Amino acid sequence: MASHPSSSAPPLPKHGNVHNAPGPLGSRYNDSPTSLEIQLVCPGIREKNFMRKGNTDVHLRNDHISMSVNVEIYNQDKRTKVKTVLERRYFEIDKFPGEIADVGYKLKKDCVVLSVRKKIPANWEAQISSQGF
Repeated sequence: MASHPSSSAPPLPKHGNVHNAPGPLGSRYNDSPTSLEIQLVCPGIREKNFMRKGNTDVHLRNDHISMSVNVEIYNQDKRTKVKTVLERRYFEIDKFPGEIADVGYKLKKDCVVLSVRKKIPANWEAQISSQGF
């Protein structure tokens, strides 16, 4: 199985949570022909803006049919700049209903919003609701 050209990450784990972290408290999907939006509820995430720094690291790994995300919510010491991880959340999709081109994210209060761009436009809502991921 070939990796996605823009991904230099090693192959994704196929089973189990390699980080021993719980999943998000909830998730919601919004499907459109060209993309899939996945909202992961992770309490404690602070949105980054010009007044204050964010407190979350998001590590995405994907290939052409699967994806995993590791979310780390941290506290950073202002003096030493050392990050202390307060909470970790892990989420993966072993197989999408079709091939994906790219995955990006943005942070909102208590939420990570993943944007999955589809390689070929299609509606996945029926497959997601009947089979899940």
